[in-house]
Amino acid sequence: MRKYYNYSVKKAVTVKNLTTIESLELTRDFYYPEEKHDFYELVYIEKGELKCMISGEALSLSQGELFLIRPDTAHSYIAAGDASSFVYILCFHASSAALDVLCGKITSGKEEKKLFFDMINEAKNAFCFPFDRKLKPLPTPAFGAQQMVIVKMEELLVLLMRGALRESTFIKPVMNSTELENNLAADIISLLGQNIYSRITLDDICAQLFYSKTYLNGIFKKSTGMTIIQYYHGLKLEEGTPFFAKKDLYKISGHWDHYRDGMFIMGDPDSDDKEVFALRPMT
Repeated sequence: MRKYYNYSVKKAVTVKNLTTIESLELTRDFYYPEEKHDFYELVYIEKGELKCMISGEALSLSQGELFLIRPDTAHSYIAAGDASSFVYILCFHASSAALDVLCGKITSGKEEKKLFFDMINEAKNAFCFPFDRKLKPLPTPAFGAQQMVIVKMEELLVLLMRGALRESTFIKPVMNSTELENNLAADIISLLGQNIYSRITLDDICAQLFYSKTYLNGIFKKSTGMTIIQYYHGLKLEEGTPFFAKKDLYKISGHWDHYRDGMFIMGDPDSDDKEVFALRPMT
């Protein structure tokens, strides 16, 4: 019988849930007071202009532009221009450190805008329109419509991240974010901790966090005082310290065959009278 193997698919971004979708027609005197919350906020200007006050800085948004606000960021909105505006605001929880490269203005092309409105159309198949702060499911929604909203949103975010990561200008403002750097350092430590008994490389970490080796090593050393590899070696050595014992203890625990090629041995490694001296970091 043919043998089959499972592959665990790595997701670049996961939208956990929708908080709200709003479709707003804004008058010339529109003002929304400052607030902050624990979810992402994606704004699309379908018509007109809007000014966003964020961290004390005024940013002007015009027709066709997207804007992403990271969680726990104070922001407010003020109408701009002499005519009314129409905007969509989507709020959601998501897990991905790489998503922060999008925070701020986002350059989008025809493909991204089409995908955005595909997502809005699916939302109209799932919830009462026009959208209000609290989403109300339709009595008879299209089959799978709510799921398709999430699918389209994740597809849009991945597409936007691909574009942002190709442009160095999108990375530079993010590099000045202490919060992002701390989060990335914590994500790296978590990945290293999950791979103490296996092996993870810098390339693996970069692929999962969507940043270059130089950038990740730089912010990690700034946070911990060590390079990623130095920290990884230290974790492995610390984890291996309780196992400094005779060979038979390794055999009982099931670790002997796994570790013996990476050990410094005092004397003959196959002799029951010789003790294990130390573990070489497995990298």
